[in-house]
Amino acid sequence: MDREGEGGISSGRIIWLGFAYGVLFNILGWMGNNLLLGEDWDAANAAVKAGFAAPWPDIVRELVTVLSDFVYAFALVWIFANARRQTAAFALMLVFALWLSGVASLYLVLVNGGFLPAGVAAKTSLLALAIFLAAAPTLPMFVRAGGARP
Repeated sequence: MDREGEGGISSGRIIWLGFAYGVLFNILGWMGNNLLLGEDWDAANAAVKAGFAAPWPDIVRELVTVLSDFVYAFALVWIFANARRQTAAFALMLVFALWLSGVASLYLVLVNGGFLPAGVAAKTSLLALAIFLAAAPTLPMFVRAGGARP
């Protein structure tokens, strides 16, 4: 759906911005999880039962890990670009809703199922929220650069 002629943002721009935010989320998430929370993740990995492993090869496991940040990024950009209100305040509300319905819920399920200690789950979830909140105020600038709203 190309809305550029209607004063909206083009589908190509949504894809490009979603990809760019996905790369940003992945880089910042990797840095946070490895540099800030590395010891927590090492302890969590050591606590995992020896027989527990992903049901697919390591490369697929890594791609699945990276994919989630792109899903959040595309959802964030697409919903924001199609919203009536394109303000920084709305972007902040949107990232909180995406975080709560996706990231926080996922980590709660992992803790509840015994797959991840609560401490590292909470820290990683809050890291994701911090990354989302840092990116949110930039949305109006990048989305509006692609086309003026009527």
